[in-house]
Amino acid sequence: MRKKNLSLLFVLCLLVWGCKEAKVPLRAIHVTPESFQLEVQESQYVTAEPEPLDVDPGEMPFLWKSSNTKVAEVAASGLVKGVSPGKALITVSGRLSTSVTKNVSVTVIRRDIPLVGITVTPDQVTLEAGQFTQLKVTPDPADATDVTYYWLSDDPNVASVDSKGYVTGKAEGSTTITVTAATVTSNIEKRVEVTVTRSSKITIDNTSYRVDTLNYEALGEGIQWFKFRIPEFVNGFNTLGRGLVVNVVEVDLTYPDNRVEVWPAALRARDNRETPSAAYKRTEKAYGASGRKPVAAINGDFFLLDANNKTGYAYVNRRPLGMEVSNGMVVQTPYDNNNVAALIIRDDGSPEYTTQVSFSGKVEVGNNSFTLSEVNGFAQRGQLVLFNNQANSYASDSAFAWSPYRSTMVSLSYPEGGWRVNDRMEFTVTAIDYDVETTIPASSPYKGKSFNGEGAILVGSPTSEGLDNGAKWFLSQLKVGDKVGVTTEVKFNNKNVSDKRLHAIGFRGVMLNKGVVTNTWNEVHPRTAVGYSKDGKRVYLMVVDGRQNNYSVGATTGHLGDILKSLGAYTGVNLDGGGSSAMVVNGVTANKPSDGSERTVANGMMVVTKK
Repeated sequence: MRKKNLSLLFVLCLLVWGCKEAKVPLRAIHVTPESFQLEVQESQYVTAEPEPLDVDPGEMPFLWKSSNTKVAEVAASGLVKGVSPGKALITVSGRLSTSVTKNVSVTVIRRDIPLVGITVTPDQVTLEAGQFTQLKVTPDPADATDVTYYWLSDDPNVASVDSKGYVTGKAEGSTTITVTAATVTSNIEKRVEVTVTRSSKITIDNTSYRVDTLNYEALGEGIQWFKFRIPEFVNGFNTLGRGLVVNVVEVDLTYPDNRVEVWPAALRARDNRETPSAAYKRTEKAYGASGRKPVAAINGDFFLLDANNKTGYAYVNRRPLGMEVSNGMVVQTPYDNNNVAALIIRDDGSPEYTTQVSFSGKVEVGNNSFTLSEVNGFAQRGQLVLFNNQANSYASDSAFAWSPYRSTMVSLSYPEGGWRVNDRMEFTVTAIDYDVETTIPASSPYKGKSFNGEGAILVGSPTSEGLDNGAKWFLSQLKVGDKVGVTTEVKFNNKNVSDKRLHAIGFRGVMLNKGVVTNTWNEVHPRTAVGYSKDGKRVYLMVVDGRQNNYSVGATTGHLGDILKSLGAYTGVNLDGGGSSAMVVNGVTANKPSDGSERTVANGMMVVTKK
């Protein structure tokens, strides 16, 4: 009996083993389709079948993955959705055998969405002459494709409009702005009624004055000139009756073609000065060659009058007191240590002021170097000075290099890569003159060295008269063809700056600082000022006429700050005023200088834009 039971148990085990199915491995995955195209927001299923069909059930459901979910997404069901234009791979794999995969190529294209309509806000506009606002267009649907907007004013003399929808009031009246939304298949138009009022108000010394707009003109995209009169203004000194006439050029620096730059006066024997209108016309050709143009200019820094020249050397007459840099070329290092404030235009075009601007420099020849004391100044005993082609031209109509001492003068080429500050410039020695003597005091025949094609001239004087030492000795080691490195460094408040082609000009007094007005000069005169907005994106060049009975009675710097603040400035500085105050617009003097005509000045500022 026991033997019979064991045999039965063995048969049962064989039956159980035979009934147990073996697991079938996944060999491949087949997909349909293997590649396809979708539009954005469109979806499509991908079907996947295992090989063999009786694969181990643990491999299912398959795993799905997208190589770029920003282009296409895939769900666990194999549903693929287009997200944005581009290409992606959808990968399907076994759940257990993850190394068994299949790729599906998906291309997502942009769906063409037709434009149905547009909404323009605001749908009507009222603004004063000189003010501006922006019209904004909302397409329907919001993601309509291939839409281009065009703007047109029925009367640009009343209100102009630019390519960004900025509407600027020009003169009292009404007009219509039309915006056209153009697509390949249709155009949709909306019209906005614009009303421009003539009068405005400006607060000066806590008194609100009515303003009459005399002139308004758009000088370019983002550049406006407006001239207005405050008929009831009195200057507080009971002089010259009533009235104040103000010219303003407002520059929007968000337009990359708009720049505010420093212009140095042209060279002229004994007098490095010219009028702003002459500077405008002189530079117009040079700017034109680079596809740009000036549109406005004003006078600039206070200059050193002959009577105030304490050096005894006439060669420095009419030299600006403060720092002057034009497009990376140092025109003037500070002459008066008590006048070291400067208005700066950085490489990116943004303005700022510093109450402490300083200069340092060095000249390198091989492994040797020497301190550079000044640019376009004069070398005192043992010092080294660089003269460039904006140096004073006392003796002739060309730039002139000189020294109070018998000196070595080394002529240099123009710097490789152009003039730059805060960067090493490399020159080549083109000529060397030894023991050059300058007539002191300046009288004919003049001695020194006039420029004749040189880019710059280094002047080195001896430490002791009659000895070849100091900077004179340093330069005497050079020979024609040698390479010379020159660094001219400008610091703001004793801090290094990285700007290489900046502009800088001296000024006299900050009368608007962080929105607070300060009266730094309590006398009424014609005034010239520069202000800028809190974000530095808007610059205001302003000239106030004065010394003219019942036309324009003049202003203090406090009045100047109040006007700039009313216009939108957050910061403002006072430039040279009096008879020098002048504004030139499109080559024509826009204000009435108190002398009856423009004075010649040492430098100024110019607004430049694309041609």
